[in-house]
Amino acid sequence: MRKKQVAVIGSGAVNEKSESYTLALKLGQHLIDSDYRILCGGLEGIMAAVCKGAKLSNKYKEGMTVGIIPSLDKSTSNPYVDISIATGVSFARNQVIIASADAVIAIGGGSGTLSELSFAWQLKKPILAFVSAEGWSNKLAGKRIDNSRTDVIIACQSVKDAISHLSRIFDDNQ
Repeated sequence: MRKKQVAVIGSGAVNEKSESYTLALKLGQHLIDSDYRILCGGLEGIMAAVCKGAKLSNKYKEGMTVGIIPSLDKSTSNPYVDISIATGVSFARNQVIIASADAVIAIGGGSGTLSELSFAWQLKKPILAFVSAEGWSNKLAGKRIDNSRTDVIIACQSVKDAISHLSRIFDDNQ
């Protein structure tokens, strides 16, 4: 059976000393511990943190983190990405990230994260958002983007909370 792919989205400009970076690091480890695979935009900030965190898992093996990057230059990926997919389509790569995911988790984020959240909403992907992170995840947690869906973006308080929600989502979809 194919492993579930979770897209982790958020700002590329997050400082390594920030709470959001630490949260993404911990999330990466716990996603791999829970037997998920990680998709991200492959650059710095939240994307680097979640990939770096994946490597802290005892279950980590090469190939568990995928970075879908905006340029044609794979060397622009953060050093923790296992598989770098060069798209050359700039921001349009956000749709590729979301379309490839089975679920989406947002940690903070600016306009790029907002576009990914919009794609996830339109593609009817389960969306989780951390309330503790500044940015769009905090603003949209527990809300709907519009009335095209009856569910809401799931608000997460902790990494344990996010993993628990994913487990329920994927158990319900078996």
